Amino acid sequence: MSIDYSRTIEQLQAFKPAYDKGLKRLRELQVPAGMPMADFFGELRDTALQGAEFGDLLQSDPALEKISLEELARLNAKYYAPLDPESGYASCFGNPDYAVKLYGEELGQLCAAIYTEFRALRQHYINGNYLRMDELLRLFFGLYDLAAAKNLDSAAWKALYRSLHMENLRLKSCLQNLIRLSPEADYYLRVVREADLGDLRYLYRYGVYLSPHDFAMARFLAQYPADELASLAAFIVQSWVDGFTRAQKDYRIKRYANLIIPCGMERLGRLLIAELEKIGITPLMGLPHSNGINRQFGYDHRFDTALLLDREFVDTSVSLAEEILEEFKDLISLQAGPVYVELFGETPFSPESKDTALQFSPEQQGLWRELSGKNAQLYFKYYRRDEASFTIIAFPSPEIGELFPQIFADTLRINLLDSQRYARIQQHIIDLLDTAEYVHVKGRPGNDTDIMVRMHTITDPARQTNFENCVADVNIPVGEVFTSPVLKGSTGVLHVEDIYLNSLRYYNLRIVFEDGWVKDYSCTNFPDPAEGKKYIHQNLLLPHDTLPIGEFAIGTNTLAYQIARKYDILSLLPILIIEKMGPHFAIGDTCFSHEEDAPHPSFVNGKEMIAVENEKSATRKEDPLNAYTQKHMDITLPYEMLASITAIRPDGSRQDIIRDGRFVVPGTEELNIPLDEGWETS
Repeated sequence: MSIDYSRTIEQLQAFKPAYDKGLKRLRELQVPAGMPMADFFGELRDTALQGAEFGDLLQSDPALEKISLEELARLNAKYYAPLDPESGYASCFGNPDYAVKLYGEELGQLCAAIYTEFRALRQHYINGNYLRMDELLRLFFGLYDLAAAKNLDSAAWKALYRSLHMENLRLKSCLQNLIRLSPEADYYLRVVREADLGDLRYLYRYGVYLSPHDFAMARFLAQYPADELASLAAFIVQSWVDGFTRAQKDYRIKRYANLIIPCGMERLGRLLIAELEKIGITPLMGLPHSNGINRQFGYDHRFDTALLLDREFVDTSVSLAEEILEEFKDLISLQAGPVYVELFGETPFSPESKDTALQFSPEQQGLWRELSGKNAQLYFKYYRRDEASFTIIAFPSPEIGELFPQIFADTLRINLLDSQRYARIQQHIIDLLDTAEYVHVKGRPGNDTDIMVRMHTITDPARQTNFENCVADVNIPVGEVFTSPVLKGSTGVLHVEDIYLNSLRYYNLRIVFEDGWVKDYSCTNFPDPAEGKKYIHQNLLLPHDTLPIGEFAIGTNTLAYQIARKYDILSLLPILIIEKMGPHFAIGDTCFSHEEDAPHPSFVNGKEMIAVENEKSATRKEDPLNAYTQKHMDITLPYEMLASITAIRPDGSRQDIIRDGRFVVPGTEELNIPLDEGWETS
C-alpha cells in the first residue's frame, strides 16, 4: 500500500484523544514543591502548556488576524525567555551545565535533552503530529511517576525515554519524509503564497523565535522596487534552469523543487514560487530558516542522538528507511533539486565547548557513520544526482549593521555578474591548468599554507579537461574553476587565519594533508590546543577521524573580494561567496559524488571533464557504502593571505596563475582591476 500525506495525517490524528486527555491532566497538575526534581517538572509543564497555547491560537485564528502584533511579540518573548543567552540560559534546563550541576551527569544530560524535545511542540502542532505530542506527555507522566516514587535511577529514566522513542518509528519516519517530499505538506508554502505580507503578524505563524533582523528584512523588501525584486526572482530560477542546461540535463522530466528561504524574505519567496510554477515545477517549502535566539543551545544538543544510538537503533532505522523510501520512490525520483536563498552577516558564533554536553562514544561514531552512509545510499537509489541540479544564492542579513542597504545592493551586483564574460576569462586559467601535473599553493609570509595538489593525467588534450568552468548557475555568484584532485601526492599545509564554516568561526585553522588525507589539524579558538583539536574534529570531521580532499578550486571573483574589503566583512561571508575569492579546498566528497559515470562536457568547448573522482570515490562499485563520506566543506584561502598559485608541468617547468595576489595568466588581466583600483558602486 502506498503512503500518502492525507492518510498519514489521519493516522496521526488518531492520537489526538489521548493527547487531549494528557493535556487536560497536565493543566490540572500542581507539582508539589517538595517533590524530587519539582523545578524540572514545573518547567516542562510550563513549556508544554505554552506550546499548547500556540496550537490553540492557530486553531482558533489560523491567519492570526484577531490578535495584535504586540501580543504576539509578548507571547513569543515569554516562550523563548528561558533560552535567552543574556538573561535565561544560565538557569535553563536545556543548558547541560545547569542540568548536570543539579542532577549529576547522566540524569542531567537526559533532562536537558528531554527539555529540548519539549521545545519542538509548536512545530508538532503545525505538522499535525499528535503522535509525537502524545509521546512527550506520556514521557512526562512516566518520569513524573518515577520521581514521585523517589526513583531517580538514570537507567530507568533512559529506558522509558528510549522505549517511547522506538515506538511507532515507521509512522514518525513517514511524516518526516512526507514533510520534505510531498506537495500536500504545504503549510509554509501557503503562508508565503497567501498571507498579507504587509501585516507582519504572518511571521508568527512559523512558531519560531523571531529576531528584530527578521522583521527588518521583511520591512526592507516591502520597500524594495517591485520590478527589481521580480527580475531577481526570474534570474534565480533561470540560474536553476541554466544549471540543468549547462550539464546537459532536462529539468522537465522532474516535477518538484525544494524552495528554501530565510524568515523575512517572503516577498522574494512568493515571486520564486510563481517563477517555478511558470516552468511547470511545483515548489515544496519547509520552515523558513532563522538563527533562533541562542546558537549555543543548538550547539549544546547536536549529539543528543547519543541517547538512542546503538546497534538496534541503526538496524531498525535502516530497515524502515529501506521499506519507506521504496514506497516513496516516485516522489523522490521526481525531485529536481533545491532553490536555496541564504543569509550572511550574522554576528560570528564561537561556541563554548561543554564537557557536560552529550558526546558520541568512539563506537557511536562508527554507528553514526554507518547509519548516515546507508541512509544516503538508499536515498540516492531513487534521487538521481545525474538528473538533478540546484541553485544557491546569498544575501546579507540586516544584522550585518547600519550599512546593510549598501551591502545588499553591492551583493546583488556581484550576484548578477555576466557569466559568459567570466567563462571566457576562466577558460584561459583552465587551459594552463590542464598542462599541469601538480598545482602548488603558497601562502604569504606569516601564512603557513604550502601544499602540492596532484592533477589527473590527461591522455587526450583535444578532448579532455581537468577543470569545471563554474559560472552563475548552481553556485551564485560566478567565479571559480574546480577539480577533483588525485589524493596520492597531494600533500602539504593549508592555513587560514580567520574563517566562518557552517556558522562557526575558526581562528588560525591549520590542516596538514598527507597523500590527500587530513593527517593533523589545529586552531587557536581555545587556550588549550586539545580543545581546538576537539572543536575541529566534532564540527568538521565527525563521524570520521579523517577526510580526503574532495575538491581543489581557484576563485576568480575579485569584485566580490573588493566588496568584502570595502565593508570589512570578509570573515562574515558564507562559503558560497568566499569560495570565489581565492583557492579553496573541500574536505569530504568530490563535487561529482553519485554522478561520476554521467558525461560532464564543458559548456565552453565541449571537452569532457575527467577529474570526477578520486581514489576514495573510485571504490563505489565494490564498496558503495564506504566510497562516500557524506561531507563536503570548502575552506578558502583569501587573496590577501596568498603568495602564489603555480602550475607545475610533468617536465618540471612552472608557470604562475596567481603571483603576489594578482592573476598573471594572459587573458585574465581584467580580474586584477578591482584589486588594483577598488570598485565603486555608486
